[in-house]
Order: sequence, then C-alpha cells, then structure tokens
Amino acid sequence: MSSVTLIGKDLAKEGLEFRFGGCLSKCQDCELKNSCCGLKKNRWYKVKGVRDKSHDCKVHDGKVNVVEVEEIPIETAASGPSVIEGSVIRLEDKECDDIDCENYHLCHPNGIEFNKKYNIEEVGEDIDCPEGEDLKMVKLK
Repeated sequence: MSSVTLIGKDLAKEGLEFRFGGCLSKCQDCELKNSCCGLKKNRWYKVKGVRDKSHDCKVHDGKVNVVEVEEIPIETAASGPSVIEGSVIRLEDKECDDIDCENYHLCHPNGIEFNKKYNIEEVGEDIDCPEGEDLKMVKLK
C-alpha cells in the first residue's frame, strides 16, 4: 500500500530507499507538517512515484516534492513459537555481540525498535547461528 509524502527535491527519485527519522523542530509550524511527518518513525521506505508538484521548505534546500512511497519490510532474525506468517511479535534485543558474524546485521537491523510489536509479513529460511540460536529470517512491517 502506497502513501503520499514530501521529500527533498534532490532526493525525489523513483527507487530511492530512505529511513524516516521523524520530524524536526523546524517543521512544527509548517502547514505541510502532516504530509511530511505522516510516516512511521525509523521505518524504511521506497519511492514508487514522483509527482510534478513541489513546495517551499525550510529544511530540504528550499524545496520538497510530492512522492508516493511504500514501506519496505524489515528483514531480521526471529525465534520462538510465534514466528508464523501473519502473526504479531515483539522483538527483543539479541545478546550476541559478535559483530564479525555474517548474520549480525539480521539480529541488529537498522530501523527496529525493540520491545515494539511488528507484523510478520513473511517467514524465510533458517539462519545459521554460531551461538546455536534457532533463528529464522523474517520480514516485518
């Protein structure tokens, strides 16, 4: 499902992936704030379409463009009996600190807020864990 938002004119290119970090204090008095700040904080999005309409902006080098974006599922590692497609899980931070592990990025992905609920969109293959954890690749929204 697509959403309509505003991003900096120089960033407004189809296929661009970005993480929405939240609204800035400069945006609080802007009449377009609801359009810019309507995305989920710390989630990743992909620009699916760029519209011709632009607006003035105090943050993005003077101009923002109207774009259609789609939330990108977060790929991460999960374990437990609730790892079922369509279920809701609450992820906890993994205690592993082996940053040399080939799957470290899956156990500590960008954009995840731990102890927050996520919907499992897809369950993938088993993940090889050197610590012996029973992990599966999942895509979350």
